[in-house]
Amino acid sequence: MALLEGKVAVVTGGGRGLGRCHALALAAAGARVVVNDLGGSVTGDGSGDAADAVADEIRSAGGQAVANRASVADWAGAATIIEQAVATFGGLDIVVNNAGINRPASLIDMTEADFDLEIAVHLKGTAAVSHHAARVWADRGAEAGRAIINTTSPVGLHPMPDGGAYGAAKAGIAALTQVHAQELAALGVQVNAIAPCARTRMVMASPDVDALMPQAMGFDRHDPAHVSPLIVYLASGLCPFTGRIFAVEGGEIAVYDPWHARLRAAQDRQWTPETLAAALSDAPRQASIRAFYPGGIIDTKSPPNRTLKALAAAGALG
Repeated sequence: MALLEGKVAVVTGGGRGLGRCHALALAAAGARVVVNDLGGSVTGDGSGDAADAVADEIRSAGGQAVANRASVADWAGAATIIEQAVATFGGLDIVVNNAGINRPASLIDMTEADFDLEIAVHLKGTAAVSHHAARVWADRGAEAGRAIINTTSPVGLHPMPDGGAYGAAKAGIAALTQVHAQELAALGVQVNAIAPCARTRMVMASPDVDALMPQAMGFDRHDPAHVSPLIVYLASGLCPFTGRIFAVEGGEIAVYDPWHARLRAAQDRQWTPETLAAALSDAPRQASIRAFYPGGIIDTKSPPNRTLKALAAAGALG
Protein backbone atom coordinates (compact mmCIF):
# COMPACT_ATOMS: atom_id res chain seq x y z
CA MET A 1 0.00 0.00 0.00
CA ALA A 2 1.32 3.44 -0.95
CA LEU A 3 2.44 5.65 1.94
CA LEU A 4 -0.33 8.24 1.38
CA GLU A 5 -2.96 5.96 -0.09
CA GLY A 6 -6.45 7.48 0.23
CA LYS A 7 -5.17 10.88 1.42
CA VAL A 8 -6.31 14.17 -0.09
CA ALA A 9 -3.67 16.86 -0.54
CA VAL A 10 -3.62 20.51 -1.58
CA VAL A 11 -0.45 22.03 -3.02
CA THR A 12 -0.43 25.80 -3.55
CA GLY A 13 1.86 27.17 -6.22
CA GLY A 14 1.83 23.64 -7.60
CA GLY A 15 2.21 24.48 -11.27
CA ARG A 16 5.97 24.91 -11.39
CA GLY A 17 9.23 24.45 -9.54
CA LEU A 18 9.06 23.04 -6.04
CA GLY A 19 5.26 22.95 -6.05
CA ARG A 20 5.13 20.81 -9.17
CA CYS A 21 7.66 18.39 -7.68
CA HIS A 22 5.67 18.23 -4.44
CA ALA A 23 2.39 17.54 -6.24
CA LEU A 24 3.95 14.76 -8.33
CA ALA A 25 5.62 13.19 -5.28
CA LEU A 26 2.43 13.26 -3.21
CA ALA A 27 0.48 11.69 -6.08
CA ALA A 28 3.15 9.02 -6.55
CA ALA A 29 2.76 8.20 -2.84
CA GLY A 30 -0.98 7.64 -3.38
CA ALA A 31 -2.53 11.01 -2.52
CA ARG A 32 -5.26 12.66 -4.56
CA VAL A 33 -4.08 16.18 -5.27
CA VAL A 34 -5.56 19.63 -5.81
CA VAL A 35 -2.91 21.47 -7.81
CA ASN A 36 -3.31 25.17 -7.14
CA ASP A 37 -1.54 27.75 -9.26
CA LEU A 38 -2.60 31.29 -10.04
CA GLY A 39 -2.22 30.66 -13.76
CA GLY A 40 0.12 31.40 -16.59
CA SER A 41 1.57 29.55 -19.50
CA VAL A 42 4.01 26.70 -19.11
CA THR A 43 5.24 27.15 -22.68
CA GLY A 44 5.86 30.89 -22.78
CA ASP A 45 3.59 31.44 -25.78
CA GLY A 46 0.37 31.80 -23.81
CA SER A 47 -0.72 28.19 -24.28
CA GLY A 48 -0.88 25.54 -21.62
CA ASP A 49 -1.95 26.27 -18.06
CA ALA A 50 0.52 25.39 -15.28
CA ALA A 51 -2.01 23.88 -12.85
CA ASP A 52 -3.76 21.92 -15.62
CA ALA A 53 -0.43 20.64 -16.95
CA VAL A 54 0.59 19.19 -13.59
CA ALA A 55 -2.87 17.73 -12.96
CA ASP A 56 -2.74 16.13 -16.42
CA GLU A 57 0.71 14.75 -15.67
CA ILE A 58 -0.56 13.13 -12.49
CA ARG A 59 -3.59 11.64 -14.22
CA SER A 60 -1.45 10.34 -17.07
CA ALA A 61 0.62 8.45 -14.49
CA GLY A 62 -2.54 6.84 -13.08
CA GLY A 63 -3.16 9.24 -10.22
CA GLN A 64 -6.03 11.56 -9.35
CA ALA A 65 -5.72 15.35 -9.52
CA VAL A 66 -7.63 18.51 -10.31
CA ALA A 67 -6.45 22.03 -11.06
CA ASN A 68 -7.32 25.17 -9.13
CA ARG A 69 -6.37 28.71 -10.18
CA ALA A 70 -7.40 30.79 -7.15
CA SER A 71 -5.06 33.30 -5.54
CA VAL A 72 -3.96 32.33 -2.03
CA ALA A 73 -3.63 36.06 -1.28
CA ASP A 74 -7.42 36.40 -1.60
CA TRP A 75 -9.23 35.11 1.51
CA ALA A 76 -12.26 33.93 -0.45
CA GLY A 77 -10.03 32.51 -3.18
CA ALA A 78 -8.11 30.49 -0.60
CA ALA A 79 -11.41 29.09 0.62
CA THR A 80 -12.21 27.74 -2.85
CA ILE A 81 -9.01 25.68 -2.86
CA ILE A 82 -10.07 23.83 0.27
CA GLU A 83 -13.69 23.63 -0.86
CA GLN A 84 -12.62 22.04 -4.14
CA ALA A 85 -10.60 19.38 -2.32
CA VAL A 86 -13.58 18.42 -0.18
CA ALA A 87 -16.09 18.59 -3.03
CA THR A 88 -13.94 16.60 -5.45
CA PHE A 89 -12.33 14.01 -3.21
CA GLY A 90 -14.56 13.98 -0.13
CA GLY A 91 -12.12 15.30 2.44
CA LEU A 92 -8.79 16.89 3.23
CA ASP A 93 -5.69 15.50 4.92
CA ILE A 94 -2.64 17.43 3.72
CA VAL A 95 -1.98 21.09 2.96
CA VAL A 96 1.31 22.17 1.41
CA ASN A 97 1.63 25.96 1.51
CA ASN A 98 4.17 26.54 -1.24
CA ALA A 99 2.92 29.52 -3.28
CA GLY A 100 5.42 32.35 -3.40
CA ILE A 101 6.72 35.40 -5.20
CA ASN A 102 9.82 37.55 -4.83
CA ARG A 103 10.35 41.27 -5.42
CA PRO A 104 13.83 41.90 -3.96
CA ALA A 105 14.62 45.48 -3.03
CA SER A 106 16.36 47.42 -0.30
CA LEU A 107 14.36 49.31 2.31
CA ILE A 108 15.29 52.53 0.53
CA ASP A 109 14.18 51.35 -2.92
CA MET A 110 11.19 49.14 -2.14
CA THR A 111 7.67 50.12 -3.18
CA GLU A 112 4.47 49.75 -1.22
CA ALA A 113 2.99 47.57 -3.96
CA ASP A 114 5.88 45.10 -3.87
CA PHE A 115 5.84 44.97 -0.07
CA ASP A 116 2.09 44.32 0.02
CA LEU A 117 2.38 41.62 -2.63
CA GLU A 118 5.15 39.76 -0.79
CA ILE A 119 3.25 39.77 2.49
CA ALA A 120 -0.04 38.89 0.82
CA VAL A 121 1.19 35.88 -1.13
CA HIS A 122 3.55 34.40 1.43
CA LEU A 123 2.24 35.29 4.87
CA LYS A 124 -1.45 35.98 4.29
CA GLY A 125 -1.63 33.15 1.74
CA THR A 126 -0.22 30.64 4.22
CA ALA A 127 -2.57 31.85 6.95
CA ALA A 128 -5.63 31.93 4.68
CA VAL A 129 -5.29 28.43 3.24
CA SER A 130 -4.43 27.01 6.66
CA HIS A 131 -7.43 28.81 8.21
CA HIS A 132 -9.90 27.32 5.76
CA ALA A 133 -8.37 23.86 6.16
CA ALA A 134 -8.56 24.17 9.95
CA ARG A 135 -12.24 25.10 9.74
CA VAL A 136 -12.95 21.90 7.81
CA TRP A 137 -11.06 19.81 10.33
CA ALA A 138 -12.72 21.53 13.28
CA ASP A 139 -16.14 20.78 11.81
CA ARG A 140 -15.23 17.11 11.35
CA GLY A 141 -13.57 16.63 14.74
CA ALA A 142 -10.21 15.20 15.76
CA GLU A 143 -8.59 12.67 13.47
CA ALA A 144 -5.02 11.47 13.15
CA GLY A 145 -3.09 11.76 9.91
CA ARG A 146 -3.56 15.43 9.09
CA ALA A 147 -0.66 17.66 8.14
CA ILE A 148 0.17 21.22 7.15
CA ILE A 149 3.59 21.81 5.61
CA ASN A 150 4.61 25.44 5.23
CA THR A 151 7.44 26.89 3.19
CA THR A 152 9.81 29.28 4.88
CA SER A 153 13.32 30.08 3.64
CA PRO A 154 16.92 30.40 4.80
CA VAL A 155 16.40 34.12 4.09
CA GLY A 156 13.59 34.18 6.63
CA LEU A 157 15.67 32.40 9.25
CA HIS A 158 18.93 34.22 8.47
CA PRO A 159 17.81 37.52 6.90
CA MET A 160 19.97 39.17 4.26
CA PRO A 161 20.09 42.64 2.65
CA ASP A 162 17.59 43.51 -0.08
CA GLY A 163 15.15 40.88 1.07
CA GLY A 164 13.22 42.70 3.78
CA ALA A 165 9.65 41.97 2.75
CA TYR A 166 10.46 38.44 1.60
CA GLY A 167 12.50 37.69 4.71
CA ALA A 168 9.85 39.18 7.00
CA ALA A 169 7.12 37.11 5.36
CA LYS A 170 9.18 33.93 5.57
CA ALA A 171 10.08 34.63 9.21
CA GLY A 172 6.38 35.15 9.85
CA ILE A 173 5.66 31.76 8.29
CA ALA A 174 8.13 30.17 10.72
CA ALA A 175 6.20 31.79 13.58
CA LEU A 176 2.84 30.70 12.15
CA THR A 177 4.16 27.15 11.94
CA GLN A 178 4.79 27.07 15.68
CA VAL A 179 1.51 28.82 16.51
CA HIS A 180 -0.61 26.56 14.30
CA ALA A 181 1.14 23.43 15.59
CA GLN A 182 -0.01 24.34 19.08
CA GLU A 183 -3.52 25.37 18.06
CA LEU A 184 -4.29 22.37 15.87
CA ALA A 185 -2.71 19.53 17.82
CA ALA A 186 -6.04 18.63 19.42
CA LEU A 187 -7.47 18.08 15.93
CA GLY A 188 -4.69 15.63 15.04
CA VAL A 189 -2.87 18.08 12.77
CA GLN A 190 0.93 18.12 12.58
CA VAL A 191 2.27 21.45 11.35
CA ASN A 192 5.86 21.72 10.17
CA ALA A 193 7.82 23.88 7.74
CA ILE A 194 10.63 23.44 5.26
CA ALA A 195 13.42 25.87 4.35
CA PRO A 196 14.57 24.54 0.98
CA CYS A 197 17.67 25.37 -1.03
CA ALA A 198 16.73 24.52 -4.60
CA ARG A 199 17.08 25.95 -8.09
CA THR A 200 13.72 27.41 -9.13
CA ARG A 201 12.55 30.23 -11.41
CA MET A 202 12.36 32.53 -8.40
CA VAL A 203 15.94 31.67 -7.40
CA MET A 204 17.26 32.07 -10.93
CA ALA A 205 15.70 35.55 -11.09
CA SER A 206 18.20 36.62 -8.41
CA PRO A 207 21.70 36.36 -9.93
CA ASP A 208 23.49 36.46 -6.57
CA VAL A 209 21.46 33.56 -5.20
CA ASP A 210 21.47 31.65 -8.48
CA ALA A 211 25.27 31.76 -8.47
CA LEU A 212 25.24 29.75 -5.24
CA MET A 213 23.35 26.93 -6.97
CA PRO A 214 25.39 25.96 -10.05
CA GLN A 215 24.35 23.17 -12.37
CA ALA A 216 26.26 19.99 -11.56
CA MET A 217 27.09 16.76 -13.30
CA GLY A 218 25.88 13.61 -11.58
CA PHE A 219 23.91 14.28 -8.40
CA ASP A 220 22.57 17.82 -8.70
CA ARG A 221 22.03 18.91 -5.09
CA HIS A 222 19.91 21.87 -6.19
CA ASP A 223 17.33 19.94 -8.19
CA PRO A 224 13.92 20.85 -6.68
CA ALA A 225 12.87 17.20 -6.84
CA HIS A 226 15.23 16.42 -3.96
CA VAL A 227 13.06 18.49 -1.60
CA SER A 228 9.81 16.64 -2.23
CA PRO A 229 10.59 13.39 -0.36
CA LEU A 230 10.70 15.55 2.78
CA ILE A 231 7.19 16.79 1.96
CA VAL A 232 5.93 13.22 1.64
CA TYR A 233 7.63 12.25 4.91
CA LEU A 234 6.16 15.19 6.82
CA ALA A 235 2.71 14.37 5.41
CA SER A 236 2.90 10.70 6.37
CA GLY A 237 2.49 8.58 9.46
CA LEU A 238 6.27 8.17 9.54
CA CYS A 239 6.65 11.72 10.88
CA PRO A 240 6.56 12.23 14.69
CA PHE A 241 7.26 15.99 14.53
CA THR A 242 5.15 19.10 14.83
CA GLY A 243 6.11 22.77 15.11
CA ARG A 244 9.57 22.18 13.63
CA ILE A 245 11.48 23.60 10.67
CA PHE A 246 13.57 21.43 8.37
CA ALA A 247 16.24 22.71 6.01
CA VAL A 248 17.00 20.61 2.95
CA GLU A 249 19.42 20.81 0.06
CA GLY A 250 20.09 17.78 -2.10
CA GLY A 251 21.12 14.97 0.21
CA GLU A 252 21.54 17.19 3.29
CA ILE A 253 18.88 17.85 5.90
CA ALA A 254 18.99 19.92 9.08
CA VAL A 255 16.52 20.64 11.87
CA TYR A 256 16.30 24.18 13.22
CA ASP A 257 16.18 25.08 16.89
CA PRO A 258 13.95 28.08 17.70
CA TRP A 259 15.00 31.37 19.25
CA HIS A 260 16.22 31.11 22.83
CA ALA A 261 17.08 33.72 25.46
CA ARG A 262 20.09 34.06 27.71
CA LEU A 263 19.68 36.09 30.90
CA ARG A 264 22.36 38.78 31.06
CA ALA A 265 21.45 40.64 34.24
CA ALA A 266 18.69 41.10 36.80
CA GLN A 267 17.82 43.56 39.54
CA ASP A 268 14.87 44.37 41.79
CA ARG A 269 14.31 47.92 40.57
CA GLN A 270 13.64 49.68 37.28
CA TRP A 271 16.50 49.98 34.84
CA THR A 272 17.90 53.32 33.70
CA PRO A 273 19.79 53.85 30.45
CA GLU A 274 23.00 54.17 32.47
CA THR A 275 22.51 50.98 34.50
CA LEU A 276 21.55 49.13 31.33
CA ALA A 277 24.75 50.33 29.67
CA ALA A 278 26.76 48.99 32.60
CA ALA A 279 24.88 45.68 32.75
CA LEU A 280 25.25 45.05 29.02
CA SER A 281 28.79 46.37 28.65
CA ASP A 282 30.26 42.86 28.36
CA ALA A 283 27.42 41.35 26.31
CA PRO A 284 28.64 40.08 22.92
CA ARG A 285 27.69 42.32 20.00
CA GLN A 286 27.07 39.26 17.85
CA ALA A 287 25.52 35.85 18.33
CA SER A 288 27.25 32.75 17.01
CA ILE A 289 24.84 30.79 14.83
CA ARG A 290 24.81 27.83 12.50
CA ALA A 291 23.07 28.86 9.29
CA PHE A 292 21.86 26.62 6.50
CA TYR A 293 22.57 28.37 3.22
CA PRO A 294 23.16 26.97 -0.27
CA GLY A 295 26.19 24.75 0.22
CA GLY A 296 25.14 23.43 3.62
CA ILE A 297 25.60 24.49 7.23
CA ILE A 298 28.06 27.27 7.99
CA ASP A 299 29.19 28.79 11.28
CA THR A 300 28.63 32.53 11.18
CA LYS A 301 27.59 35.56 13.22
CA SER A 302 24.41 37.59 13.58
CA PRO A 303 24.54 40.42 12.79
CA PRO A 304 27.29 39.78 10.25
CA ASN A 305 30.71 41.38 10.56
CA ARG A 306 30.01 43.60 7.55
CA THR A 307 27.10 45.21 9.38
CA LEU A 308 29.17 46.24 12.37
CA LYS A 309 31.98 47.45 10.09
CA ALA A 310 29.52 49.60 8.12
CA LEU A 311 28.09 51.04 11.31
CA ALA A 312 31.56 51.84 12.62
CA ALA A 313 32.51 53.45 9.33
CA ALA A 314 29.48 55.71 9.69
CA GLY A 315 30.72 56.73 13.12
CA ALA A 316 27.75 55.20 14.89
CA LEU A 317 29.50 52.88 17.34
CA GLY A 318 31.38 55.55 19.27
